[in-house]
Amino acid sequence: AQSVWLWRDGSASMDYASTAALEPKRDRAEVLLMALAVLLVQGGERVALLGSGVRPASGRVVLSRLAGQLGNADTATSSLPAAESLPRHARVVLIGDFLSPLPEVKATIAAFDALGVRGHMIQVLDPAEETLPFSGRVRFFGPEAEGEALIGRAETTAADFTRAMAAHQAGLADLARRAGWGFLRHRTDRAPQAALLALYLGLAEPART
Repeated sequence: AQSVWLWRDGSASMDYASTAALEPKRDRAEVLLMALAVLLVQGGERVALLGSGVRPASGRVVLSRLAGQLGNADTATSSLPAAESLPRHARVVLIGDFLSPLPEVKATIAAFDALGVRGHMIQVLDPAEETLPFSGRVRFFGPEAEGEALIGRAETTAADFTRAMAAHQAGLADLARRAGWGFLRHRTDRAPQAALLALYLGLAEPART
């Protein structure tokens, strides 16, 4: 049995959904977190919410606790987790949009690495955040005090935006690979089962030392 600390990005950017037909990124992240917790507990593993101050446990009680913690209105988080003191060789699973600058993500991974902790990242994005499917005059607002930007013809910037996002995702994958972490991408317009299975199988692999 291993101990796994789970975390989901609870910052304002996770409330985004480009259409009413799609669920916000936060909801999808919490679905993935809870589904993974169920699989881990069924497999005899111990789980806890990173940053909760509660030690990992197994059984149904921990699932009820996780659901309650996620449903608490006070569980907003920053865009990246703070590394806390965890047992060496523990595992962490971080679920968020990871749109923070790469140096900040690198620092987060390095902080866990310094503790001997390995992990997995799942990047959850709305499809519009990969393709920028807008046209005409569009005003974009940053949900976390980044300011706003007015683009006269959004369709003319889509190609540059797509390339920039692809480069950012490649950078995330490279940071994870160098640290011996797993990295998965997931979009809210796709079923969560494939990402969940890949993550669960990744956790089943022996921790790299």
